[in-house]
Amino acid sequence: MLYKINMITEEDGWIVLDTAGNYKYGSDPVKMLAQSIADEYGKEMFQPYEGDAQFMIKGDPYKLIFQYDDCFGSVVILDKLSDKDEVVALLERHFEKLKNA
Repeated sequence: MLYKINMITEEDGWIVLDTAGNYKYGSDPVKMLAQSIADEYGKEMFQPYEGDAQFMIKGDPYKLIFQYDDCFGSVVILDKLSDKDEVVALLERHFEKLKNA
């Protein structure tokens, strides 16, 4: 699975991801990313709204929302834009970790 940051919107803190790989569902890459980070934190991943391809991590210090939909694709939504640099570093570390997943 290959991940790459496509863009970060300065207005609302959306980190738009490009993903490539073989997966069954469009939401698989963002779900795998959220699970990888949850595992690192030793925390539980959950879906705030059943049925939506949206994931969060209990106790996440950044309160990130990992989301997939047919319109925007895979995105990570920042709670605070001031966390952008730390979150980008976190994501890139996990992109490398998931490269061969």
